[in-house]
Amino acid sequence: MAGKKYLIATACNRKYEDFLLNHWFRSLKDNVDLSEIDVLIMDYGLSENIIQKLSEQGAIVRKANRVDGHINNTRFLELADFLKENSFYKQVILCDSGDIIFQDDFSHLFKENTTQIRAVTEDFSPNMDMIISEAKVENADEIRKKLWKKQLINAGFVVYPCDVYIDFVERAFSKVKDSQAWGVDMILLNYYAYENGFFKLPVIYNFIPTTARVRYKIEDGIFYIVKNGEKMKVYVVHNAGGYKAFRPVLKFGYGKNYNIPRPLTIFTLRIFYISLYGLRHLGSIFRKR
Repeated sequence: MAGKKYLIATACNRKYEDFLLNHWFRSLKDNVDLSEIDVLIMDYGLSENIIQKLSEQGAIVRKANRVDGHINNTRFLELADFLKENSFYKQVILCDSGDIIFQDDFSHLFKENTTQIRAVTEDFSPNMDMIISEAKVENADEIRKKLWKKQLINAGFVVYPCDVYIDFVERAFSKVKDSQAWGVDMILLNYYAYENGFFKLPVIYNFIPTTARVRYKIEDGIFYIVKNGEKMKVYVVHNAGGYKAFRPVLKFGYGKNYNIPRPLTIFTLRIFYISLYGLRHLGSIFRKR
């Protein structure tokens, strides 16, 4: 393990362990140059069989100690602990495990804009800052004001300098009052990044069909962005949605027999996000009068 400078980390429980092994990890190994990269799986209840297979294929599997809260929140603390124990890593990617596949080599991201957080922002997105309250985090009003009208940084795939990551977790997650609250991780990342600066990555590094304002197509299970008649392969595909009904792709996975788009779902969610933003903006105008 010692000697490699870069780390890709994720967290997973038993619910998504088959996808983790057969789609997330397989697509990562097939498409990304891991010669300078370690892969960390934070174990939130994986079965012994899956742990053994992941370990045999080169992953570092770490049984999670930070378990008091929603996995989306506690994974940040768990990774910070790991990085403090293994200070030789210089850059880290923390990403989701149950709704992401990899289609091309993104390892160059570790060597570009190395002093900044690097992440994709959403073109269409819900007003996530609306879910934050004083019951969930400290200084909720300040956070909401900071993020008002800002494009949402999606936390599903983000590149961090390790020292910046640790600073972010120590400063931002100390504000958390309710560790079980959903969406806190996304809001804290956005607040920290907009306060301290970040580098905006092209959409191909965290492509969510629902929130990206680009044309795309799927051929033999592979996602492409289409621009001026030219196809560009997506590096990281993210079938985000929280609940199955909101996910933009059916039978999501890695391989030519997977990935069926749901255009009606995508259209409906975009209209909802745009309408919600418009109504909220209109309400703020009337409140000022």
